[in-house]
Amino acid sequence: MWWNRIIEWFSNNRERNEFIGNFNRAAKQAYIASVAPVYLKAESSRGNSNYRHQFSNFFYHGFRIRMLAGRPLNYDEVIDIGNMLIANTELIRSLVTLGYDTLEITDIRGNMVESWRLTALLELW
Repeated sequence: MWWNRIIEWFSNNRERNEFIGNFNRAAKQAYIASVAPVYLKAESSRGNSNYRHQFSNFFYHGFRIRMLAGRPLNYDEVIDIGNMLIANTELIRSLVTLGYDTLEITDIRGNMVESWRLTALLELW
């Protein structure tokens, strides 16, 4: 029984790493091709424990987006990027099924600007 849990844990981590890798490759190509004005990079984080749900990953349940622009972005610009991400229902549903419960947006210094509870976003649709 414990062996199955270990196999499931490694399988879930592989899926999460593939998802992050695919997101980062797509964001990198969009930035290089000048489709996106800001370079985005995703990683797992500790998340917000108040946002946990029954499918949350035990350790790293936050999905953090770091951004790089040629200049510091103001709060409204960061929120616009966050709103663009949360408008993507497929992205949000994928994150929840992978065990994430928090979407975090950080500025170029790595300071968290805003976070969203993913299950609350699902309730809006």
